[in-house]
Amino acid sequence: MSKDELHAFRRQQIEDYRNSSQSAETWCEANAMKVSTLRYWLRRIKDADQPVPEQAWATMKLIDKATTAKSTPVMIRVNNFEICLHPGFEPDVLASVIRTLQGI
Repeated sequence: MSKDELHAFRRQQIEDYRNSSQSAETWCEANAMKVSTLRYWLRRIKDADQPVPEQAWATMKLIDKATTAKSTPVMIRVNNFEICLHPGFEPDVLASVIRTLQGI
């Protein structure tokens, strides 16, 4: 008996068992099957009948915290003005801007 034939045969047996309204023990005794075999095929056929969930890929972008901290701008508020400092700013220019704003 081929694998497909065995599967079809067992599926028919499971259907017969379900339609019999007998207990597993009674049905197995009448049909020369072990209860453990019946339970195995019940589980196997149930699993085979379940739809296969659709798989999807997700993308993930990893961010290095050290790099993020270095590239995050710093905001400075002086009176009603805001200064946004990005990595690599020139301290002399910042000092000159702050002096100018304090004079306003």
